[in-house]
Amino acid sequence: MSNHLDLHLTARGYLIDFLATSTAPSVDQNELREILLFLNNLITFDELNLIKEDVEGI
Repeated sequence: MSNHLDLHLTARGYLIDFLATSTAPSVDQNELREILLFLNNLITFDELNLIKEDVEGI
């Protein structure tokens, strides 16, 4: 499970990097925020499912 959790941290790191580099005035910040929230929710959902699978597998 450790590798999976590391993957989620890496994915969140990429989201943060993406946000930091997407601050040009031409970028629609509201749309960007919605996309980042959606992707973060997908990562969290996947992470919770992996934890649930590990708990049920014990």
